[in-house]
Amino acid sequence: MSNLIHPEVYSKILPAKKLVILLHGVGSNGHDVIKLVPYIKNHLPDCHFIAPHGIEPYDMASHGRQWFSLQDRTPYVMKRLLGRNVPLVNDLIKQKQIALNVTNKETIIIGFSQGAMMGIYLTLVEMEPFLCTIGFSGLLVAPSSCLNTMTPICLIHGMLDTVVAVDAIDHARQYLFGHNIPCTTHKLEDLAHSIDHRGLDIAVDFVKKSSLKQ
Repeated sequence: MSNLIHPEVYSKILPAKKLVILLHGVGSNGHDVIKLVPYIKNHLPDCHFIAPHGIEPYDMASHGRQWFSLQDRTPYVMKRLLGRNVPLVNDLIKQKQIALNVTNKETIIIGFSQGAMMGIYLTLVEMEPFLCTIGFSGLLVAPSSCLNTMTPICLIHGMLDTVVAVDAIDHARQYLFGHNIPCTTHKLEDLAHSIDHRGLDIAVDFVKKSSLKQ
């Protein structure tokens, strides 16, 4: 994957004070989620946005990328694949952090669908807390050990989602609250498996509030 160029949107304030990592859904790529940036960048002017491509070719079509295979969706298999691939995603993040001279404390993880699964799992197993993590239309796969309880997490899900049932947000909330992880959840009416302006507004507000708590 080293020959893949990851799409980026640069901060209006140079050097950037924060890094936003956008993780796309399965079968998509970074060019898809980077399209969200024009709708939020003016509200987060000190952020540098990067949307890395999934670390593997999509294994159920001839195009697209994935963070891990979903051919077997049993929880223990997904946990094993996430645990195997998280270090590779973390390496991508660390490389960009070094280039921008920022740390996890200035890094925001935003994921959609499978990207949310990867982002949440990565957050829970990373020793150094992130500024915050936001998951759209995702599913929490719990790691064997939850190492990070300090990163605030925001979950947003459409009530009409037929790809990942909205009940997933309730299971995630129960797990996060059970581990005393700061968490907010939002169920959006009339929304399927997608991100709309309401979700983006919630995400921007969450990043701003998390920044103030630093």
